[in-house]
Amino acid sequence: MQVLFLQACINEIHIEGRIKKWKSDYHILDAMLRRPGFGWNRNENKLVVENEVWNAFVQESTLKFVFNFV
Repeated sequence: MQVLFLQACINEIHIEGRIKKWKSDYHILDAMLRRPGFGWNRNENKLVVENEVWNAFVQESTLKFVFNFV
């Protein structure tokens, strides 16, 4: 079943895609926040980590494909 939001030009496929992307992003953040050295800045809504801890995480991570930009 396809539901259209006429004024927003959004359909069910767009919503499902956004949910899938959100779950993927959440999984990555959750994996980071479970490790020592990672934290969350509630005032700025961002991840905080020292460079040394970050570099170690990228090297050890099974999510290396995500961090190709590093």
